Amino acid sequence: MASASHGPQQLKDRVIQSRVHRERDRFITSIPERQVLALASSHRDATPCEFFAQPKRGSYNICYFVQFPDEVKWVVRVPLAPCLAFGARSKLESEVATMQLVASKTTIPIPRLIAYALNDGPEPLSSFLILEFVEGRKLDLQKLIELPQEQQTNLYTSLADIYIQLRRLEFPSIGCLVSGSDGIQVKKKTISLDTNMQELEGLQPSKIQASYYSADGYLTSAREYVAMLLEIADNAFTKGRGSVPDEKKGSDALYHLHLFHTFAQEWIDPSLDQGPFVMVHGDLEPYNLVVNENMSIVSVLDWEWSRVVPRQFFTPPLWLDVNDTTKLAFKYLYGFYLEKFDRLLVIVRTREIERFGEPLLADEWTAAKHNSGFLVANALENWTDMDWFAHRYVNRQWFPNSDKEELAARVKAFMEDPAHRALITAKLDEGRAYQAAVERLKKNDAESLFVTIKRILSFPTLSNITWWGGMALFFAGTSFIGNRIVQFHIRRQK
Repeated sequence: MASASHGPQQLKDRVIQSRVHRERDRFITSIPERQVLALASSHRDATPCEFFAQPKRGSYNICYFVQFPDEVKWVVRVPLAPCLAFGARSKLESEVATMQLVASKTTIPIPRLIAYALNDGPEPLSSFLILEFVEGRKLDLQKLIELPQEQQTNLYTSLADIYIQLRRLEFPSIGCLVSGSDGIQVKKKTISLDTNMQELEGLQPSKIQASYYSADGYLTSAREYVAMLLEIADNAFTKGRGSVPDEKKGSDALYHLHLFHTFAQEWIDPSLDQGPFVMVHGDLEPYNLVVNENMSIVSVLDWEWSRVVPRQFFTPPLWLDVNDTTKLAFKYLYGFYLEKFDRLLVIVRTREIERFGEPLLADEWTAAKHNSGFLVANALENWTDMDWFAHRYVNRQWFPNSDKEELAARVKAFMEDPAHRALITAKLDEGRAYQAAVERLKKNDAESLFVTIKRILSFPTLSNITWWGGMALFFAGTSFIGNRIVQFHIRRQK
């Protein structure tokens, strides 16, 4: 089976991941911090400012925290261009348009947008966002389980208010928002975390998207959207270099992708083919939610992956119980999740009736939660979840009396198709070459770290570190300590 895709997503191809991360690190070191301060000052009548916290790097942005003499605090957020397959401009123009729409049409708490630039120039600050700094803390998933009843109610009420308002933002087509002379409209193909990573890996999901979208950038069929996502998943399996580690796992994964195809086709509601199409945040995870001491959400961050999707893809937070959607594919764990979800659902229904006079979303989610419908939508937009869901859920639904031997017989019969055998054989040859490249990468990384530690030990300020201490850092590899030491070395080299 493919690797599980829970938490902040990572590139699947480790060789490309290493290259992208090296380019990302070089990009970050090329950002002159004095220019960040000057940039912020230029948007407040040249008032000087200073940093009040260390920069924080996320997966796709680096944030600088500045404060003015009157204690006004801003965040200067710079997109990490090497990590963005479609460029910083494309990401920011959709994010800005979405934030402007959300700010004007809802009361969802988001940071105030102060200034921005949309360019793909060579300078690292050619694209940026300047946002107000929001006091609070990121939602801690580990503490979520132990929340007192009152705090859980506050959190669920905040979530309900966000979702019921987003659900009522409807659009005529599927895609991403763009702001222009004719207002804010859907005018671009969808870009998600998954498609961004696939594009970086050279799998070119954008070519598949182009075959489904019209020349002027429109897609108005939920059925076609699902067909597109299934084709993108097939393409990722076929072209991904590490998708088949061995013959047994490869055959099993291919069979379960086929099983998922069939299940997903039955999951589609034909009455919703032409809409409604609704807005989703695209990454509404705990790390993008800022809460206060009462656990009320005070800000929703990072709208960069927001998009308009068919209604069946408007799903609730899947992290209320276990933050691993591949585990939720087990029916009993999905049942535990539904216990938490049903508490949220009661609040959604109450808040909707109070605010809008009808339980639109509550009724839709009540129907959609059955037969693990939320997980189908999630897997379609996160392709490595497909074979996990098919293996752990669809198998047990369609073949309730099946055991390992019966499943193996089904996979064997499926692999009698010459096309299936040929694909797995080709993927095995490709996989061996990929694993050799990964081993070379590990060796090169180890040698580079060894050289870096030797240089660090030559610094007078580190003369108290013994050779054996340096070797301990070497064997730490890419651990937290090793990374921190390497970052210290990079700063000294600047």
